[in-house]
Amino acid sequence: MNLVIRPVEVRDARAIHRIHLQEQVMPYILSLPSDRIDQLEERYRKLGNNHHEFVAESDGEVVGHAGLVQMSGRRSHTGMFYIAVDAAHHGCGIGTALLTKILDLADHWLMLERVELGVLVTNLRAKALYERFGFVVEGKKTGAIRSAGRFVDEVLMSRLRPNGLLSDVDRTKDHSAPCDEGAKRVTE
Repeated sequence: MNLVIRPVEVRDARAIHRIHLQEQVMPYILSLPSDRIDQLEERYRKLGNNHHEFVAESDGEVVGHAGLVQMSGRRSHTGMFYIAVDAAHHGCGIGTALLTKILDLADHWLMLERVELGVLVTNLRAKALYERFGFVVEGKKTGAIRSAGRFVDEVLMSRLRPNGLLSDVDRTKDHSAPCDEGAKRVTE
């Protein structure tokens, strides 16, 4: 397999649309069965400067895509990640290659301190991939996504840039502090 990771182009919309509609992909992403190719084409024509998207090509065929949206303002040190891989190529390293490319962009070019994502609790393979790359669970949103006629919980995960400004934060502790007495009096 000759794998190439490259920036998305408008002409990739048809292949990405095909991937999104696959029975083994659709339940895990935010796309709808009614999404149209022309909507994707228009989106790719108008990608903003803070929106970075790549496709994975295997022997000339688009078999996956991933994106990173850099937030703005006081969250400009953060990027939101998403990915979809052709079902016929699950377990073949496509997700690993795309995530490697995205994290290189985040760490070495954009200098992002945090990369965040949401993954459905039903998508164990994707969650395991993210954990291999250092993502940790930060929380869960109950019933956050409608998928195939039911509500599914979304797990919130993030990864801090290695040797970055936040890398010394102990992520194993609960850092939420209880209100002190003064704060309690104000709200009572």
